[in-house]
Amino acid sequence: MMGMWMAGLTGGDQDSRQQQQQAAMGMNVAELRTELREMRGQIGKLALMNQALWELLCQRLQLTDDDLAKIAQEIDLRDGTADGKMTESPVRCPQCGRISNSRHWKCLYCGLQFEKPAMG
Repeated sequence: MMGMWMAGLTGGDQDSRQQQQQAAMGMNVAELRTELREMRGQIGKLALMNQALWELLCQRLQLTDDDLAKIAQEIDLRDGTADGKMTESPVRCPQCGRISNSRHWKCLYCGLQFEKPAMG
């Protein structure tokens, strides 16, 4: 303990701080690795379910990959940008009229719960 105090007076505690930061970062890296592994598993399951749904739709409704590509492009362009992803859009609260982001399912101003879509 006294050595750490003395090192602090002389500026030698920088190594100690770096070691503490590295140890803390090491814990964070381990947590991030676990989260990444879990996300990869979830993505794999979602990909499987999407493929199953698409094949079921193709069989039952005689849809084609071109049909899927056309509707995906239409959805992509809803925000005015062809960037290969859906963008959240502003939502006007029917109760107070203020605008909230569509990722929120509750008005940030008056607290009204918005109706959630089945997907999204």
